Amino acid sequence: MTGGREVTDLPAVGAAPEGPVRPSTPAPSIDEFLHTPARLGICSLLAPAEWVTFSFLRESIGTSDSALSKQLTALEQAGYVESRKDRALRRQTSLRLTAAGRVAFEAYLRSLEDLLARARGIT
Repeated sequence: MTGGREVTDLPAVGAAPEGPVRPSTPAPSIDEFLHTPARLGICSLLAPAEWVTFSFLRESIGTSDSALSKQLTALEQAGYVESRKDRALRRQTSLRLTAAGRVAFEAYLRSLEDLLARARGIT
């Protein structure tokens, strides 16, 4: 017996469940804008820091200047990232998450945590 049921009462491994499976709560929505690998990588590096240099992001993510610039422009246009140029340091560009960017990234992480909990049966 397993949990009060005979082992023979259990469905075969890989068998489709009988009837529709309905979760008790709706599935968390994933922010598709942040879900792209490049943007996710950028936000994960910016989140724990106050300011991060463009070169640090480029080297950490392992991408080209143009590819990183394209993703940063999209994040800036969405209001998630802000940049500044330090003229004293040869026009070094630094970036950080805005308050809206932090809120969006935290919500994204909570959605992922909820999905993981569902997948592990911890809802």
